Amino acid sequence: MHNTKKGKSHQTAAARQSNKKLSLVGSAVALLLMQPFSSQAAGEFNAEQYLTGDWGGTRAELAEKGVNVRLGHFSQTAYNMQGGASSEVAYADQYFVGGYFDLDKLFGWSGAEFKIEISNRNGELINNKADMPFLLQSQQIFGRGNVTRLTQFSLTQRLLDDQLSIKLGRIYPSADFFAMSCAFQHLTFCSGGSSNYISSSWYGDPLSSLGVQVSYNLSDNLILKTGAYDANPDTMSLNQGLKLGTSGDVSGTTAVAEIEYKVDYGNGLDGDYRFGVVRSSLDKPKLVNEAGFPSGTTDDATAIQDTDNAFYINLEQQVTRNAAGGGLRLFASMIRSDNAISGVGEVLALGGFINGPFTSRPHDRVGLAIGRNSVSSELTRAQRFYNSTYADNGVVVRDHEYPIELNYNYVITPAVAVMPSIQYVINPYGDSDSDNATILGLQLSLNF
Repeated sequence: MHNTKKGKSHQTAAARQSNKKLSLVGSAVALLLMQPFSSQAAGEFNAEQYLTGDWGGTRAELAEKGVNVRLGHFSQTAYNMQGGASSEVAYADQYFVGGYFDLDKLFGWSGAEFKIEISNRNGELINNKADMPFLLQSQQIFGRGNVTRLTQFSLTQRLLDDQLSIKLGRIYPSADFFAMSCAFQHLTFCSGGSSNYISSSWYGDPLSSLGVQVSYNLSDNLILKTGAYDANPDTMSLNQGLKLGTSGDVSGTTAVAEIEYKVDYGNGLDGDYRFGVVRSSLDKPKLVNEAGFPSGTTDDATAIQDTDNAFYINLEQQVTRNAAGGGLRLFASMIRSDNAISGVGEVLALGGFINGPFTSRPHDRVGLAIGRNSVSSELTRAQRFYNSTYADNGVVVRDHEYPIELNYNYVITPAVAVMPSIQYVINPYGDSDSDNATILGLQLSLNF
């Protein structure tokens, strides 16, 4: 019997107190921005980084006062050269606006920072449009619905000479945990999306939920991080868009703990290594029913599991430096989710990218990566068991798919970049009988 958890009353009380404080901060900042700007000379500000420039000096003066505004547009187009029911073109994009406020500069509130981020996603996914399912999708910017969402509304307080940091509000775990470079179009190689497969209760951006995150520097190189987030599944609903809290009575908690080790071997050869564990208390149905068959294939009951556990490893290392100031950076990551309830049980990624591949193109980047995405091992065993039992009415046995991506990020100006790519996916959706797929991609990044 599904024992639904009613965590609404205590959650609402805590959220009400937190949101009241954050709303007061936001109101104060808004009032400040309506005041006339002083005639004091603005600090150094590089208008070339933005398509809209310095707004007549306003942006530089805001930055000097502790207010930074970020506006961006990010799109990904995909065309399936091979694979799928038909050749299609799919376009997906995201508009983004963020405000970052240094409360020390604004109000003399030492060590405090307020952030607000809003995302708007639109478009289609080539995997859906061409009837070409992948375990992890080929356009990482697509997902969580075509809707405007409040991605962050948070207050951060640094203490003990910045040794301790506490962040609370409406936040998302991928901002602080499992953070790797996102230099590819396929979701497997981008932490903001692939981290969603750690747990179905991991609500990465553009989603967010009420939570708290704490970081403590054990040493100059070693950082301990913990976080706790509301695991209300209504967070994914389209009608939650700009709400500070999440509606709905079903709730749990997703807890994360991570140890991060940073190392610098000199000459810019730095490394970042992370290991994390995740536990969610939200009730979820198992993938395999009590008879050992895939859930839904027979009339046998399917049990409910009241917790799920996962862990991940994420490694990055700069291995060379070149005359352009860039060089080769390698990465490797592994996500091991709870195979009893997660359809994708494991995500492996290995690759690298070179910043400044040519002296004449110091800001460009070329990248190559290969991954292995695996269906839950328990589900795969159950599929084989079902086929051995019902030989005349079998199901598809799915296990691993292997995505590969090669791309080149061409920086036209510091505010505009275009990245063509080619993806080759072996055994799409973990089905060895499916035709391999070839996807051409084009990514456009604009910074306003």
